[in-house]
Amino acid sequence: MNTHGDGAEHRQADAEELRTMYGASMNGWNRGSGEAFAEPFGDEVDFVAFDGTRFRGRDELVRFHEPLFKTHLKGTRLIGDVTDVRFLGSDVAVVHAYGGTVMRGKRQPAPERDSLQTLVAVKRDDRWRFVAFQNTRVRPIGRNVLGTLCWLIGDWFWKWCLDRDYHRPIPRDEPNRA
Repeated sequence: MNTHGDGAEHRQADAEELRTMYGASMNGWNRGSGEAFAEPFGDEVDFVAFDGTRFRGRDELVRFHEPLFKTHLKGTRLIGDVTDVRFLGSDVAVVHAYGGTVMRGKRQPAPERDSLQTLVAVKRDDRWRFVAFQNTRVRPIGRNVLGTLCWLIGDWFWKWCLDRDYHRPIPRDEPNRA
């Protein structure tokens, strides 16, 4: 794990605590517990899943995942580890992790489910919590023709999977709106 940023040379204990929190979240998933999965996240977490689904708040994260652990995600396991911690100050850190999913009945992670996560951690009352999470599936475009075609064709087909009432967060006529 690489540690850098503001005072990184003196922050190894904090970096290890963040790494432990990330592992605790994966362990909660592996036990099939929405509550344990979400435990390292703050009450106000802003969580974006691999598919773009956004959860606002720890309670929403638990409510969404709990039924999935009893159905579609039952028996799946997460593997991964923190790769980098960048301290932005004494009480804020950006954490990057790389992980994958071992599907039910399998022994090895499915490479098509590898992800890179970006987390923001904040320390309050001498306790770290993740307050933001972004999960991105690893889909390098342009490395080979087949991978690029899969990406482009998948995007083309995806438009028929969206609900008719789907609305983009940014209006189409204002693409550069901040």
